[in-house]
Amino acid sequence: MKKIVELVLLKTEEGYRKEYEATYLHGTLNLRDIPVTFSAKDFDHIFFEPSGSPVGYQFSFRRARRMNFMRALLSGEIDIEIMFESDRGTIALFCEALECVMYLRIRPGTGVLQVGSFFDFGKDHTKMLRKQKKKCVPITIEELKEKVK
Repeated sequence: MKKIVELVLLKTEEGYRKEYEATYLHGTLNLRDIPVTFSAKDFDHIFFEPSGSPVGYQFSFRRARRMNFMRALLSGEIDIEIMFESDRGTIALFCEALECVMYLRIRPGTGVLQVGSFFDFGKDHTKMLRKQKKKCVPITIEELKEKVK
């Protein structure tokens, strides 16, 4: 079955910020039946990356164009691998088809997950995918639900 995940093409950081807020702050998204929350301040973490200069982090248009990938990973309509990264206590959603990973923080006692970060693997996607997966172990939805209880 054909699946289409759209890129978001905007000209400014502010345009992407407004799109993020409209899409992720005013709706309900779930990983299977577990609510996933997003906050306005998460934007500055999700869509910024190291600049390689003294400036530090800078807005990533490349990453922001792929913001709809996060919704696709949570939709249940695209194949993902759900894994647990024990070092950080986070859940990793790997999608080989979209060449990306989304990390979710477990919020114990709330029944909720919160977005941690999202990134695509770029030109070395196979190498980066393997590198990230080495840090993780598979986790079932039932095990995940226990962790957020």
